[in-house]
Amino acid sequence: MGLISGSGSFSRYQVKGKPADDFLEGLAERISVHGFRNLTEESQKERSAGWVNVMDMFDSRFPELDFLKEPYIAMSMRVDERKIPATAIKQYALEVEKKIKETENLEFLPKRRRADIREAVMLKLLKRAIPTSRVYDMVWNTSTGSVVFGCTNTKVCDEFQELFLKTFDLHLLAICPYTLASQFIEKRGEGPDIIDGLNPSIREAL
Repeated sequence: MGLISGSGSFSRYQVKGKPADDFLEGLAERISVHGFRNLTEESQKERSAGWVNVMDMFDSRFPELDFLKEPYIAMSMRVDERKIPATAIKQYALEVEKKIKETENLEFLPKRRRADIREAVMLKLLKRAIPTSRVYDMVWNTSTGSVVFGCTNTKVCDEFQELFLKTFDLHLLAICPYTLASQFIEKRGEGPDIIDGLNPSIREAL
């Protein structure tokens, strides 16, 4: 869901704390460490996530400070995933079990051996599967601590918060309408208790 290319849903966060004064030193290296890595045929992973250039999903090298547009940092989190249908795993596993029983003249296979066969089949199919790629843009105002992430899916957002923490050693706090209202009220010098006393109103049609 590109924040740059068009409209889309997004989540808002607030960075807990402030970056250190020497935050920019070695920043490119820290980002590169958590840059996106392709799922190769040798890999046994089903999912891979990491940073890429916000303008090029195939660029995860970050040789320069291309991501820095002071006071903003703009990058994308790319997620590649390989999915094998459960029916395909079951079918191939049954075929392997049948061949083994015929070769070894067995009537049945122990549960543990069937589990090993299923795992071997899944790894074999993973190497043949083509990953699907998704990219989610992120814009971080380092002055205000405001972060916008181009996704609302809970699983992806949790993964993003974890990646952000690993990369920058900073926690993210999700911003909801209640949080925004509290911040607005605090700027007016009032306490957040006023929100808790509000009740939804029903507007009758004229």
